[in-house]
Amino acid sequence: MRDYSLKALRINLDLTLEEASALIGISKYTLFNYEHGRTAPSIEISKKIAEVYNVDINKIRFSPNKKKKLAVKK
Repeated sequence: MRDYSLKALRINLDLTLEEASALIGISKYTLFNYEHGRTAPSIEISKKIAEVYNVDINKIRFSPNKKKKLAVKK
């Protein structure tokens, strides 16, 4: 199953941080933090995000897709 990042969903809808956050009912700073994985939304906000972005909540990745670098021991 493919999942989508919050930022990708917002950009695909051609919404700015300000526009999307207003539709969701949160501040643009809060949405920015969600998109960058600094904080996570509550289940209620997650449902609202899914509704606004018109996507199944199970297809939303609520943390950034960062590859972890492994340290190499010498």
